[in-house]
Amino acid sequence: MEQKVLVCLQATLSPEESTRKHAEEQLKQLFLVPEGGLSLARILLAQEVDLSQRQISPSHSPQYVNQHWTPASASFQHPITPIEVKGEIRPLIFSGLSDPQRKIRSSAAFALSTIAKYDWPEDYPDLLSSLVGLLSGTPNAVHGAMRVISDFVRNDLSEDQLLPVVQDLLPAVLNILGDPERHSATTRAQTISVFRQTLRMLETVKDEHPASVKSAMDSLSPVWLKAFTQLLSLDAAEEVRKNWEELSIRIEIFRTFSLYHNAFPKYLHPHLSSYIPLSIQNLKSLLPSFHSYYLSNAEDSHEPPSPTSDVGMLDPKIDITDLACAIFDFLTPAVRTKNAPSILLDGQGNGNEVMQGVVDVVLDYTQITRENEEEWMEDPNAFVIDEDDETEQYGIRTSGYDLIGSMMDKWPHPVTSILQSRVQHKVHDSAGARSSGNPDWWKPLESALSLIGGVSDDLRNILEDDEADGKTPSFDVQFLFDQVIPGLLSQSETPFLQGRAFVFASQFASLLSDSLAGQYLGAAVHVLDSRDVSVPVKISAVKTIKNFCRHVSPEIMQPQSRQVLSLLLPLLPEITNETLYLVLETIRAVFALDTDLINGDSVVEVASRIYDVWVRYTDDPVTTAIVEETFEALASLPNPSVAPALVRLIGPKLAEAISTPVDDDAVHIPGEAVQLANSLIRTRGGPLEPELIGSVTVAVMGVLRSTDDMDVIQHGMIHLTLVVRKDCDKLIQWHDSEGNNGIHSIFHLLSRFLAPTFSESGGIFVGELVMHLFRKAGSVMAPVLPDLLRAVVGRLVTAQLPSFIQTLVLPFAYLFGTEYTTSTIDLLSSFAVPLPDGTEKSGLEVVLAAWCEHSDTITGSWNIRVSDLGLSKLFAMSSQDQRLSGVVVRGDLVIDERNRDTIMTRSRTRTNPNQYTQIPFPLKAFKLILKDVQAEPGAKGKGKKVDYDIEEDDGDEDWDDDDLLAGGDGVGEFDYLSSWLDDKGGNENDAQDDDEDLKSDPLAQIDMGQHLTDILRQAYTDGNSNIHQMIDSLSEVEKKTLRDVLTLS
Repeated sequence: MEQKVLVCLQATLSPEESTRKHAEEQLKQLFLVPEGGLSLARILLAQEVDLSQRQISPSHSPQYVNQHWTPASASFQHPITPIEVKGEIRPLIFSGLSDPQRKIRSSAAFALSTIAKYDWPEDYPDLLSSLVGLLSGTPNAVHGAMRVISDFVRNDLSEDQLLPVVQDLLPAVLNILGDPERHSATTRAQTISVFRQTLRMLETVKDEHPASVKSAMDSLSPVWLKAFTQLLSLDAAEEVRKNWEELSIRIEIFRTFSLYHNAFPKYLHPHLSSYIPLSIQNLKSLLPSFHSYYLSNAEDSHEPPSPTSDVGMLDPKIDITDLACAIFDFLTPAVRTKNAPSILLDGQGNGNEVMQGVVDVVLDYTQITRENEEEWMEDPNAFVIDEDDETEQYGIRTSGYDLIGSMMDKWPHPVTSILQSRVQHKVHDSAGARSSGNPDWWKPLESALSLIGGVSDDLRNILEDDEADGKTPSFDVQFLFDQVIPGLLSQSETPFLQGRAFVFASQFASLLSDSLAGQYLGAAVHVLDSRDVSVPVKISAVKTIKNFCRHVSPEIMQPQSRQVLSLLLPLLPEITNETLYLVLETIRAVFALDTDLINGDSVVEVASRIYDVWVRYTDDPVTTAIVEETFEALASLPNPSVAPALVRLIGPKLAEAISTPVDDDAVHIPGEAVQLANSLIRTRGGPLEPELIGSVTVAVMGVLRSTDDMDVIQHGMIHLTLVVRKDCDKLIQWHDSEGNNGIHSIFHLLSRFLAPTFSESGGIFVGELVMHLFRKAGSVMAPVLPDLLRAVVGRLVTAQLPSFIQTLVLPFAYLFGTEYTTSTIDLLSSFAVPLPDGTEKSGLEVVLAAWCEHSDTITGSWNIRVSDLGLSKLFAMSSQDQRLSGVVVRGDLVIDERNRDTIMTRSRTRTNPNQYTQIPFPLKAFKLILKDVQAEPGAKGKGKKVDYDIEEDDGDEDWDDDDLLAGGDGVGEFDYLSSWLDDKGGNENDAQDDDEDLKSDPLAQIDMGQHLTDILRQAYTDGNSNIHQMIDSLSEVEKKTLRDVLTLS
């Protein structure tokens, strides 16, 4: 059998595709007999077999195991491997872990990891002890065992399975870390990775088993952290000089520190006074190597060494930049802890040498490398990604600037003072290096300008505060504009520094005089128009123009805006990806600032070119999103001729894209076209153009009759809702070939959307559509209103998704808040609805039960106001209407031993479903109003918000009180943020608050916080709603809220 398998294995290496495929089929047949899998394992260990063939064997073993080892495998196929054959295969594969050949050990580890996934611990109970035994063996055995262990600890282990890992495995692993004479740096680094993965597993079970996890951490942390301290105290440069792969040990240590921060901070924070200086010391020690291997363009510069001991054990590429990123990621939260001031500040509150060291290493390690230069010159998109502070592209600059920003948030003036000193030092040193002929003279200066630009928002705020307080500026930006920036704008031999100078000027444009700002903007436009400028400088010029649009007045932009547009629009067909995104965003920024730039004539060219981009990239979500935002901005321009011209140009094209049948390659286009059409309406008031209704809206209604595409359905419903809200009269005036108007057509669509078989995810906006039909077309809807409400109630009975249920209750909430409250109650009480369990409930019971259960899921400021108004109105009249007071709904969660102090995951909830009290509707409404009154800015007695949810302990008392990541009793950053969100910021982020149609509705004029307060006070004073009898059923938190509402003015 071994010979047959071996012949097939050899044939799988054939260059002939037919031969390979035939061999694969033969192997599948051989695997149908137990000896086939056993032969694979024997071939692995056969020293007489050629190494290349031995390696192939374990590469097929996982396939064999997944298909024939256990029915638990998703790809299992009969027959199953007999137990006795499994018993022979396991030790054979295990012995391969000690093979003299590294490749065989790695292949055997891969195969054994697959087996362990299914067999341990029940069918392979001695695996862990056997692996621990290997760890005290030869370096070859240790290497093979570590490969398996690294996969082993990535599996989700139970508490019982974790115990032997903590007690037996980790001590053996720690011994390897501390034995550099016998074990390679890569293997030792892997021990830290195993430890970190174990910490992750302990983190996942700490809420369920706090005592056991605390005991484990109490025993593990001291010995491991001591080992880390000893390793980091060794001179990094000397260690790396001896063995480049020593870098991986330090990288793994700092990544482990970051996990400690998130999962078990109290064990790490007492050691920060050592680890923060050690991190700086490590980077400073490696700086000469970083300069030589990564920065220098001198003739004697070298490429960094490549790992040799075990490529693939950890990261295949080990760089000093990886260590710098890991250290910056560690320091970013570390500098915000309670004990950080004693580490970073002197006795007078100024930054000390440690803080200066942090700034120095960030400046040094965020210089442009040789690799950056080569890649950015060849690939404009790569340059845009790395240079765009609005992207989430992770890199050393991003992590370094995040670190400085973290310190700036805590200690703006000490950090600014150090930045001032270091930047002036870099300016002086760069001038000297340039005079001496150093080809890299510009890199430290570019890094300094980039860092200062990266924290420009913070610096501008500090400078504004200095000016308001009559103080000397903390940072001398004027020095840079007077002595440095002007000379760099023409520094064409160093394009990245030249481009940086332009961008820097734009980041501080608000501090420039109008005249000087105009000159810098004009210089950027000139660069954009020049044929002799390199691509990085042109891209920097585009970003400069975009920044200027953010920081300057329209008067400064207007003399340049038309030329800018004429230079940018022709670029659109030539560019892709990130460069395209940047140019599109800059075009939008220009006409959004200079609102007089676009008129009914010029919009045609702009919109045509941008629509062409959309056609080319309908499968790119970033491009389509930017194009939608651009069309939205165009449609919102104040010139009344722009929107109609835009609709005439784009409407027929979008209608065609929506209506045209699609194949697999174009299946996404109708949905994207509907979204783009919505951007023409979303931010505008009415009336809408008849051409839009007659083309786009008609196309949307047509496709909604039959499509099953969820994107088309959802965005199509949004489109119809927008049209109803913005210009319902146009829908009523439009008629199809059979004489039906637009409202009639929508009503027929609603019968499809509310059918029991229709997708709930597709119908999540149907309730908003119905609600706004009531708002805007009440008289037209009146004849069908009873049938429509019955249909909505019928769908509520079978609805499952919370998001779908909340949209279905909105129409009723709206009606309850209007003058039709009583008639709506009458209608809902007049009919019964059969339930899935065979019983019946009235329509009113169904609606109130669903509303109370899912009120917390209602989103959108307008929708929440609708719900609050309707709920408060029913509460106020509930004592006079037995139909309301007689409805029983779901109350509070019953806290018992199953869920007390436990995070209820989905699996736990399935095993032990949550139990709730059953309470009268008025009491539930009372509780919901008390909760909602806390969230309303106008609520009287609103102080610090009350948390109605189960409290969680983050296990850390060492975060600073005013840290955004922490709690605290004082008024700190979080309180100010909450206040800002309540007063203005949070609401401004809700698109519903900016909609002209909704803002003009009477509901929007109600001070909802005051309204809810008045309802509660009136009910308490008059004794209405039986409020006094309900108070005993409130929680202590709810009682406190009520006391605040009643007693504070």
